[in-house]
Amino acid sequence: MQGLILAAGMGTRLGERTKDIPKVMMDVEGKPLIMYALQRLYEQQVTETIIVVGYKKEYIMEKCGDYYKEMKLTYVINDRYETTNNVYSFYLATEQIHDDLLMVEGDLLFSKELIDRTLINKHACNIVVSKYNRNTMNGTVIRAENDVARELITKKFQGEGFDYVSAWKTVNIYYFDCGFMEKFSRMLELYVKTGNLNNYYELVLGALIYYGDDDIRIVVVDENDWFEIDDERDLLIAREHGAF
Repeated sequence: MQGLILAAGMGTRLGERTKDIPKVMMDVEGKPLIMYALQRLYEQQVTETIIVVGYKKEYIMEKCGDYYKEMKLTYVINDRYETTNNVYSFYLATEQIHDDLLMVEGDLLFSKELIDRTLINKHACNIVVSKYNRNTMNGTVIRAENDVARELITKKFQGEGFDYVSAWKTVNIYYFDCGFMEKFSRMLELYVKTGNLNNYYELVLGALIYYGDDDIRIVVVDENDWFEIDDERDLLIAREHGAF
């Protein structure tokens, strides 16, 4: 199994912390944020992790090197990071993907138990989610029947009066089996060649959910098993919950 970490962004909401270094390299309790994700992937016997870099890419590549312990690190460069979003970063990585994939975004802290749960029952695609908490969450949500994903709704389409009762918040951690990854790669290529590069890979995943031809499931985890680090408040909450 391969890993993928999307780490091309600038992390401007963290102010001085990311003025001179990439967001994923900021110090969190004595080590760079990205090292926590690398350790979780290593614990799952991932043989190679692809890291998509952009902003201050040399810093990440120098500090992380070619291996994390025995896990190979392969770098894909998104030189257009200022004008593109994660759909383009993911697309650039697809040439390096040839196996089942565990994908995480680079600004996450998450428990080993979360990843263990993600991989207990492998389907074509496993989407890690938590019950939506309006006080602490925003962004893309999933609607499902039992554990079968039926609809993906990005923040843009969650208008006034949106019903969050049945919504599951995406954690931005996914498992794709090799066959599904091939299909997803073709869809990414089509989107990138015809769509807006400053957009999200979730839109492509949402289309595949809508078509209903693949076994796409949600994996429910507790909201305290993961933390997305966007600002200083997020770091404080993660520290209070012992995420480090």
